[in-house]
Amino acid sequence: MTAAHGDTSEGEVGAFVDASARLTGFGAEELRALGMAEAYRALVLAEAGPQRCARLVDALSGPGSVSPVALDGDLLELGRDVTHLWYTGSWPGRRGGSGSFVVSSASYAAGLVWRAVGVPAPGNQPAGYGSWAQAPTRAEEVRWAGVPPGAEEVR
Repeated sequence: MTAAHGDTSEGEVGAFVDASARLTGFGAEELRALGMAEAYRALVLAEAGPQRCARLVDALSGPGSVSPVALDGDLLELGRDVTHLWYTGSWPGRRGGSGSFVVSSASYAAGLVWRAVGVPAPGNQPAGYGSWAQAPTRAEEVRWAGVPPGAEEVR
């Protein structure tokens, strides 16, 4: 049985995570650590169907799984949807199917977009009473300004 035909064994979820790692650019362990793998796999199975999900996972796994893969047509669309899911915690929805929706508050907070930009999900982690009254450190200013490490000016 291929990686996405409805069995929720660890191997099936692991194959989905490995394929997702290829799509997102984040490591499989990073994705597993988010705690969303089983929920995301179940959502993709429900929204895209077991056959499409299996075809995508199969295309992104196996020999040569380190080299780039050219997805086209239906698999390209599904690959974009899965990438969108991991980065934003929401399913984008498609013509003829369900509309766009956020999977859960946990999926919003676990979105890879926040890790990519190096900030916590807005509204998810309270900064603490009075934190607004403290001036940011130089390191925080540099990080928020998007200046690459080592390129910051000396004051």
